[in-house]
Amino acid sequence: MSTAQILIVDEERHTRSTLGRYLKQEGFSVLEESHGLNALRRLSSRSFDLVVLDIQLPGINGLELCHIIKSGSNTPVVFVSGKESEQDVIGGFRAGADDFVAKPFSPREVVHRISGILYRTSAQGHRLPKAGPVSPISLPRLGMDPSTRRVAVDGARLELTVREFELLYYMAANFGKPFSRDQLIRAVWKYAFQNDSRTVDTHIKRLREKMNAASSGSGDLIQTVRGFGYGMIG
Repeated sequence: MSTAQILIVDEERHTRSTLGRYLKQEGFSVLEESHGLNALRRLSSRSFDLVVLDIQLPGINGLELCHIIKSGSNTPVVFVSGKESEQDVIGGFRAGADDFVAKPFSPREVVHRISGILYRTSAQGHRLPKAGPVSPISLPRLGMDPSTRRVAVDGARLELTVREFELLYYMAANFGKPFSRDQLIRAVWKYAFQNDSRTVDTHIKRLREKMNAASSGSGDLIQTVRGFGYGMIG
């Protein structure tokens, strides 16, 4: 397997150099840009396996750049940003981000997340978590086919990101069982860092929004277990 090519786009030199150093130590090939428009030009001339973005960038902000990337490719995007309000995080995922890490960050954690994303999206690793049989699921109001990545609620097609699909599939494949946020992080995101409940909460919120937009009330299929987590528990 060829070396993954990663582009880091961040105005802060320290962030670029620190994260770049850790990624190179793990065998990744890394290029850096500090300006949003320069990054856009580079992206238009060559492809990357993953892009790391900050939200605040000169020229064009990270949210706009993410939207442009996702509108023309399936390239994974990870935000590493000092802007960490709920609105910023939701904005990042709405733009198509695959993950969001707030500054200050642990370089090892970011590299771990990036490795997990690249594994899932590579030709050999693009499969669902080993949570049970990777087979079509048919539940009341919900149908999922992992072989085609098709999802429908009440017959209406849903367009989900890779991570949204995997999260919904994991809960549907384990219908009737609730999961804590940490359990979902380990099963779907494939890392065990604690205190990252906002990532799960944001994805659940986006899933419910998309489901309700496709068919009113279908977002209620995902239930909140107060003080614990989420699940599709009937």
